[in-house]
Amino acid sequence: MEISKKKILVTGINDLVGMTLISVLRNLGAKLVGLGDLHEDLGSLNYLENEILRFQPEIIFHVPGHRYGIAVHHNNPGDVYYESTIIFAHLLEAARKAGVSKIINVLSNCVYPEEIEIPYKEENIWLGLPEKTLIPHGMARRMSIIHGNAYWHQHGLKTISVVLASVYGPNDNFDESTSQVFASMIRRFMVAERNNLSEVVCWGSGNPTREFIHVRDAVLGLILSAKHYDEELPLNIGSQNEISIKELTELIANKCKYSGKIMWDMTKPDGRPRVCLDSSRMKSLLPKWKMTSYEDGICETVSWFKDSLTQI
Repeated sequence: MEISKKKILVTGINDLVGMTLISVLRNLGAKLVGLGDLHEDLGSLNYLENEILRFQPEIIFHVPGHRYGIAVHHNNPGDVYYESTIIFAHLLEAARKAGVSKIINVLSNCVYPEEIEIPYKEENIWLGLPEKTLIPHGMARRMSIIHGNAYWHQHGLKTISVVLASVYGPNDNFDESTSQVFASMIRRFMVAERNNLSEVVCWGSGNPTREFIHVRDAVLGLILSAKHYDEELPLNIGSQNEISIKELTELIANKCKYSGKIMWDMTKPDGRPRVCLDSSRMKSLLPKWKMTSYEDGICETVSWFKDSLTQI
């Protein structure tokens, strides 16, 4: 499937994935409509349906567009579950009516069960519940896999689900209360450097490992999946390059030019020991490309954040 000159609708364009995706697709010559974060206003569901029916896209990239930290999932689990399910249901039905050829349903790694072998393999996605705090969001997004496959069987609406590793990069959410670990860390060390703080206290031991993927690599994976992947089983898109929280913290502190002490509060929880996707199917089914290193990606993201600051 070629992307050039295709009519493509992208949701979640206020998020760094959606924003980068629509920019890359534009450069590839696609005819585009972009929609913002539908979670901000569920009244916009009519707008979503009307835009799909009006534009009649050939392809839809559904980027949920809300990547919040653990506090939001803990405090608003009902909203999180309801919004995720109702938005995808409306999108699928409108896509069916409009004769859309293919939907790329973008998922995060929180869909995977907490107690399974690591790195996470796609065929193990149903072997248990997600991590406790993320059950509403993880299960709502997991249900979208079933929903998409059901429409594919009954209506011929091809829907693939793609699971991304934790994404970082320019245009990330750096909000103090809702940002995720990568952006939150950059903000904290930038504040510490600017205010000459003598130390920064981080939670836990720093020993757990996590996998991250630069937004450009995530977007390239999504586009290549749209072109080359046509299976009901979800597809992992990740770097499969784990890094300890301690090593990540030191890299970010260095790129922020922070010279104070980094302290670890061992009374705080570490979270899961490891989080990593098994991307072997991605490597065998999609064209290969060189992924951005952590050092280069952190340097670019820190530079972007510095340039974007008006006040901190």
